[in-house]
Amino acid sequence: MQKEIAVRLYQNAKYGTTYAKGVRHQALFNAAADIKKPKVKYVLDFYTYAHWEFLAKENQLDIVNQVRNEVDKDTLVSWVLRYDLATKTKTAVYGFSTLDMKTNKLILCILDNDAGVEDSWQLTAKPCRAVAGKNVAELLATNCELASW
Repeated sequence: MQKEIAVRLYQNAKYGTTYAKGVRHQALFNAAADIKKPKVKYVLDFYTYAHWEFLAKENQLDIVNQVRNEVDKDTLVSWVLRYDLATKTKTAVYGFSTLDMKTNKLILCILDNDAGVEDSWQLTAKPCRAVAGKNVAELLATNCELASW
């Protein structure tokens, strides 16, 4: 059975701004993917395909080769980082995510042996209602009822 997951996507307010000389924030969306059991949080930063490919490390090149033919100009792509709440550290795990901006179809694949997560999800992201004064996600993709969380 597929693990219950909720992915919250936020528009990156820092997109296009610099954080070092000549270095810009390139992620269009930032996201948090929460898995209920086991309780694990992953961080996603969605880039254009060209920039995502540029960020690839040597051990991620096989993922790039598999994803290359599946994306188009309207698709954003992210690497997957496990977020440890206790230490506030991010650890790269084997996986990726895609977001089709035309259809809001989100695909997330994670192979994280340390956390016991080996799964993939195909979800549809839906727009969230804005609430004044609150940091509310732009899009939400889930395969379960969030009231029980």
